[in-house]
Amino acid sequence: MNGSEPLPAPVVSAPSSSIRNAIWKHGTTPLAVAAALLVWAAASAMTSPFFLPSPLAVGRALFNLTADGTLPKAVGISYFRILVGWAVGCLAAVPLAVAAGRIGMVRRTVEPFFNFFRFVPPIAFLGVAILWFGIGEGSKVAIIIYTSLFTVFMNTMAGAASVDESPSRAALCLGATRRQVLWRVVLPATVPAILVGMRIGMGFSFMSVVAAEMIAANEGVGFMIYNARLFLKTANAFAGIFALGAMGLLADYLFRLAARKLFPKHALPF
Repeated sequence: MNGSEPLPAPVVSAPSSSIRNAIWKHGTTPLAVAAALLVWAAASAMTSPFFLPSPLAVGRALFNLTADGTLPKAVGISYFRILVGWAVGCLAAVPLAVAAGRIGMVRRTVEPFFNFFRFVPPIAFLGVAILWFGIGEGSKVAIIIYTSLFTVFMNTMAGAASVDESPSRAALCLGATRRQVLWRVVLPATVPAILVGMRIGMGFSFMSVVAAEMIAANEGVGFMIYNARLFLKTANAFAGIFALGAMGLLADYLFRLAARKLFPKHALPF
């Protein structure tokens, strides 16, 4: 080879499949959000701001409502109602559902009532809840308890009823008591169904608290949205809607994080 021969061109390698996969995995959501914002901005430019405010107007409303303390106070009140009602509903549903899933007599006793009332929407009981518990926190919390109770019960009962009987029989043959079988075999196998029911029940609790706050409250995010409608402050209403979405995402993330820490063998699939 003499010095006059040209050097070979450098080879430019294509991005590896791992890099492409990472871009596809982590870049899809930001692109989707950006596209949605562009479509929203374009649509708002073609209509009245009272009908559809722009993303910038909603952002300003979020900032102003946060700066004057209105939004943080409303979020805290709604979170309190959701947490208390959802927790009480879960605590009431799980033991009853496990008993119904494992004991035929209990199931035949309670299942007809649950099957009947789970088709009655929570908002239908709001008037009765106000008569029973007053206009204060009790009526809103009672509606959320009602909402989460049925979702957690149905999922947990199905999970407990579908537990494989072979490990239970083997444990009994080896000398375990029925209480030990319940705590060491049945409940661990039912944990995935319980977690799924609790997660779904949390989502329904958000829906119920908004409906209750719109009708029978003077505080909370639902009331803030309803109040914004009365004064034609559409941007404030959208700010409340986005606050609810952010509240739900945060609550769901914390629930999944706690589930992974407490039950590492039964992590939620999504």
